[in-house]
Amino acid sequence: MEKYFDDKQKTLINAWISQAEVTSNDYLKFMSNWIAFNAICYNLFSEQAVKERADIKDKSKLRKIKDSVEKNYEIQAESTSLIFKDEKIDINIKTSERLSFSIKEKYTEDMIYHQFANSYFNKINVDEEVFQCLKESLKKIGDDRFYVINMARIKAYNKYKKEKDINTMADIGILILCETNNLKTIKNVLYQIRCNIFHGAKTPGHGSDDQIVKAANPILEQLIKYLVNEQGIK
Repeated sequence: MEKYFDDKQKTLINAWISQAEVTSNDYLKFMSNWIAFNAICYNLFSEQAVKERADIKDKSKLRKIKDSVEKNYEIQAESTSLIFKDEKIDINIKTSERLSFSIKEKYTEDMIYHQFANSYFNKINVDEEVFQCLKESLKKIGDDRFYVINMARIKAYNKYKKEKDINTMADIGILILCETNNLKTIKNVLYQIRCNIFHGAKTPGHGSDDQIVKAANPILEQLIKYLVNEQGIK
């Protein structure tokens, strides 16, 4: 697919690519490359990343309601109300607790990467040797599987790892598997590495973290190079 990139967008993207090329620090390289990749994906897919989303106003009450439903299987609402205002729907449900949430259009960043993987799934083939390098960097001691942990769900990971149920943890998003060389897998793994770096769950100087980030950079660079050439951004 082709889309117009104006001079300001091209300058920004190329500046971050240049920043990635001149730094010897793998973390700064990854972050610079990711900003360039994000800018390209945003221009290509931002319109498709605006979806109707539910926004819960008091999440502490949701936990109590979920506990009640788990105990009783089903609970009946005493009353409900729906109000359409300012391009959103406000919904109030009264049970033992009052659950209030709104539904409105909202930009969701990870959707642009989802759209990227769908659009380029049969176009971009990552070099197998480079993929294997990333895969091996994600092998855990005492395990024969390859994955990156969603550090935002570390409590759930610590709970499930006692049972060593890797597939269940992958199904519910605690682990992101890196076992098949395709664009969906690569997108998921790179995005989780990005989240772990940006949210403070990767430590420069830590051996395994350093190895993962170093192995991720060549793949991210390949994706950017393809998009830059296709879109005529250079």
